[in-house]
Amino acid sequence: MVTGEQFDALEYFKHLAESNKLAKDNGFIVDFCSGPEALAPAMANFRDAANFIFIDDTSAGNTHSNKVGWFDKSVYTVFIIAGWDMRKNDYNKKLRLCRTIFRQLLSKVIHDIKQRTYGDELVYLQINNVYTNEFGRYSFNGATGMMFMINNEEPTDLIYDPEQWL
Repeated sequence: MVTGEQFDALEYFKHLAESNKLAKDNGFIVDFCSGPEALAPAMANFRDAANFIFIDDTSAGNTHSNKVGWFDKSVYTVFIIAGWDMRKNDYNKKLRLCRTIFRQLLSKVIHDIKQRTYGDELVYLQINNVYTNEFGRYSFNGATGMMFMINNEEPTDLIYDPEQWL
């Protein structure tokens, strides 16, 4: 899960989503998207699926110092979306499904950190404060769900190297 020097959070979240039994049993398609504005077009490309887990491959972040070292802060976003049928009025059932998948994904992250499943790769995920936001009944045409965001703050090497300059 490490690319170069830094943890590849996108692949980690994709692996989590693809490994979740409840998501698999309910036909969730796992894919990447580039921001929330890309959700509707991405869902339209899957005519045979109603349920999705999208990992946002863009990240907001910053580089900051704690006066001892420098850190790259990245915010990773995962969207869990389930189609619902207006005739069956199963909106609440589908939203509960998304909430349950979220809790299962987060519990797996916590487990992986505590068990050091990936060594030290996950230690910088800020699981003590995970932001969530649910989508309303009419946010998407016939779909509901939620998103969650996890911060990752990794040390970064900003030591000046004169060999990199002309």
